Amino acid sequence: MDIPLNPPLSSAPASAHSISSAWKTAATAVCLALIGILIASLLLGAASGFVSNDDYYHSRLAAQIIEQRTLRLDFPWLPHTILSPEQFVDHHLLYHIYLAPWMYWGGMAGAKFAQALIIGALLVACWSLLRSLQVRHALLWSLGLFALSIPFLYRLLMVRTQAAALLLLILALQLLFRQRYRWLIALAFAFTWLYNGFILLPAVVALYTAAVYITGGRRIVWQPLAYVALGTALGLVINPYFPRNITFILNHLGEKVDIESNIRVGTEWYPYTTAALLDHSAGAFILLALGFLAPGLRRVRRDAAETTLLLIALMTLYMLAESRRFIEYFPAFALLFAAVALGRRDIRWGDYLPTVIHKLRLHRLYLLPFAAVILWSGWQTVSAVYADAQTAEEEGYMAGAAQWLQTNTQAGELVFQTDWDDFPYLFYYNTHNTYLVGMDPTYLQLAQPTLWNLWLAVTQGIVERPSVLIRESFGARYVVSDRGHDAFAVSAAADPAMHLVHEDANSLIWYISDREAEK
Repeated sequence: MDIPLNPPLSSAPASAHSISSAWKTAATAVCLALIGILIASLLLGAASGFVSNDDYYHSRLAAQIIEQRTLRLDFPWLPHTILSPEQFVDHHLLYHIYLAPWMYWGGMAGAKFAQALIIGALLVACWSLLRSLQVRHALLWSLGLFALSIPFLYRLLMVRTQAAALLLLILALQLLFRQRYRWLIALAFAFTWLYNGFILLPAVVALYTAAVYITGGRRIVWQPLAYVALGTALGLVINPYFPRNITFILNHLGEKVDIESNIRVGTEWYPYTTAALLDHSAGAFILLALGFLAPGLRRVRRDAAETTLLLIALMTLYMLAESRRFIEYFPAFALLFAAVALGRRDIRWGDYLPTVIHKLRLHRLYLLPFAAVILWSGWQTVSAVYADAQTAEEEGYMAGAAQWLQTNTQAGELVFQTDWDDFPYLFYYNTHNTYLVGMDPTYLQLAQPTLWNLWLAVTQGIVERPSVLIRESFGARYVVSDRGHDAFAVSAAADPAMHLVHEDANSLIWYISDREAEK
């Protein structure tokens, strides 16, 4: 079985050369981390607020861990949804534990820096993996993460779990290729606390087992599967939210499987068009194709490591074809696969070139165009992401409405919103009130289908007296809306019980008068 192993430990004193090499390795890792942190900080700084609306929710929820001083949070803010106080589950718990001190003491800037640290660590993890697999110029290959795909890089900037999940998957590959299988118990436990899509780690381990079977003489390596299953089970059971966490996962993902549902969920759950995918992620597809062609240009067969990365790249490509949110995985694994297929030291590309070129060692000049392509493509990708980040909602979006509600309403008073997407902003700036719908429209639909249907009718402006339903069916006296719901605004203006009490550039708030609503 051809799997890279660690060199045997020696009891002899470390030589000056080995100490120097260790310092050089550490210095390279630190420099690479700093490059990742600086680039990520630059891109995150291009947005005055966060780059994604969900970032506001995750940041504020993380701060609640310190404010409430518990891992099992009280969550009263969405009482009519599957995130009601009786059902709430923090399905990104480990990420929120990490984010909590940064957000609590550093606010938005602290949360952004915490995400930049993860991106720096991700860059180092990729370099370390490629280096352990004897890939030439592992540093350049790792920097290619910034050059592959605009949406991939943009999603890594989100203050959400995707970058951290990718980091843990790459660490899992390190353990697999080094045959440190027992460590998978701890890693799987952490991954289960980190991400409700925890099934991805067992899937990666299963593909590794398949790759070993294919390339290692039809031998089944069962230990990694057993250890990752044990760690996953422990992560589910030894959990502050057990057994709610299992029910929540089934409810949350079940609705997303049926993409034909008439409920419009977030755009990340829908696939890209082929044109858009090729336009923004061409580099990842080119690398995948080059990796496929590699065996025809060399004398070395695919081993377990290369086959594992190929299978993972194909799996994440399939996931991406189903949903654009998985863009955070495929480009990274396409890069790692191509690097291992094309760049390892046991591949002698000079053997395939004319003798005169080989003798003059002109084949080594490939490093210059290779570096130039990475730098040029990286510049183009980073520039595009920087421009996209500048178009994110500015800091303070919906803050005026949130602050008005906090000042003028009773603690815990329910607010009716016209858009579920406004909840993260309102929650970030105001934990004083509770809200009707948020994070995902299916959360209300699953918990209370009747209210969901009424909410759709009211917010689309097809109800003549919206105040009656809002007061009687939802029990709300205040309605908040962004500027994108003209039909509702017209119906509210025609309703004598609805009084416009706040208006700014981004939001409108109505108060429903009890007497006029009863007429």
